[in-house]
Amino acid sequence: MHLTPQVLIEFRNVATRPLSINGLGLSIIKAEAEAAGFEAKFPLLSETPDIYPAWKALVGALGVIGKQVHDARLVAVCHVHKVTHLLTFNVAHFVRMAGFGPGVTVVDPGSV
Repeated sequence: MHLTPQVLIEFRNVATRPLSINGLGLSIIKAEAEAAGFEAKFPLLSETPDIYPAWKALVGALGVIGKQVHDARLVAVCHVHKVTHLLTFNVAHFVRMAGFGPGVTVVDPGSV
């Protein structure tokens, strides 16, 4: 298992968002502690210049728009770093992108 900077950024967004608007409602200190725990357990994939062209090819070929451009970026990171599986609670968000390029297998945590 690996992390990406994008995943940690999105985690902070959800972790510190109030429960009333679909967040976890954590304090900044608690969210930072949780993120530090993730970083201690899982290697961080580097941000490289190759990610943008991979992302651009993916969104261009599939016509990805709106919030899914962020999901497409995670797929591009997988392609660049030769990661073959992507673990997500939002499998449906990635189905259409999974077969593009070298492909990626999308896995729901409940299935492992």
